[in-house]
Amino acid sequence: MKRLLTCALTLLMLLALSAPAFADVMWEPDNNSFYDRHREQCEYENRSYYANGKEGFVTLLDAPNGSMVRAQFENGEKLRIYFIYDGGYGLAACWIDGKETSGWVPMSELELVYDFISFEEEYADRIRPYNGEFADYGGTPEVVNFYAYPGAERISETWETDGQWHVLENLTGTSESRSYISSIFVDEDGRTWGYVSYMYGRLNSWFCLDEPDGTDFPVRAVAAPSLTPARTPVLPAQSYVPYLLVAAVAGVTGGILAFFYGKKRKSTR
Repeated sequence: MKRLLTCALTLLMLLALSAPAFADVMWEPDNNSFYDRHREQCEYENRSYYANGKEGFVTLLDAPNGSMVRAQFENGEKLRIYFIYDGGYGLAACWIDGKETSGWVPMSELELVYDFISFEEEYADRIRPYNGEFADYGGTPEVVNFYAYPGAERISETWETDGQWHVLENLTGTSESRSYISSIFVDEDGRTWGYVSYMYGRLNSWFCLDEPDGTDFPVRAVAAPSLTPARTPVLPAQSYVPYLLVAAVAGVTGGILAFFYGKKRKSTR
């Protein structure tokens, strides 16, 4: 019994230590019946988009061409699209007051946010495989700042170098393990950037090899999204149908009850 308990505790400790490796488990909605029925026809996307409805807002519905409104957003707000169904509808998710809300929106009403994939596509001819360019780094930065792409407007993640996971060792590489850097890019000012797709979970980010803790890099000019002016959302007409049906059923039921109740009263006189 004692041996069994020791083994169980050891297993729990190992699972706890390995937890960060599972940080990139694919997200799926908790309560979306359409997705549950059609998950095999849904393509994983996991990219950000701007709301860009022709009426100035977008509406998330319970299903493509559905009738129940899950949420609404003015144009310009960012939505995370996790899955695309049949090429035409995206499944967006948000958390309101700590509660998950997911719904479907036409992809034609969204505008892609420039990200690491966009950068890779645009600068493919200037990105080359990593060849140990960071191996001899001898600095001692307290943090490494990661960006969605070289010249992104803001930092996407900051990792402390004295933490449990030996960030610098895993980026520079050691005699026993290779660096997590897979590609490099030299920007217009001669700075070298390294791309890390995975390190203790999915990262998909770049950092500057010359200045890992840098915070004041020139912002890269990217194409501005062409968005329809935002407008306060209005509920679509079809969203009232379920409530009208409920009201109609309630009215008919009330009428029937009133009829029979009236007949009963007359028969008892």
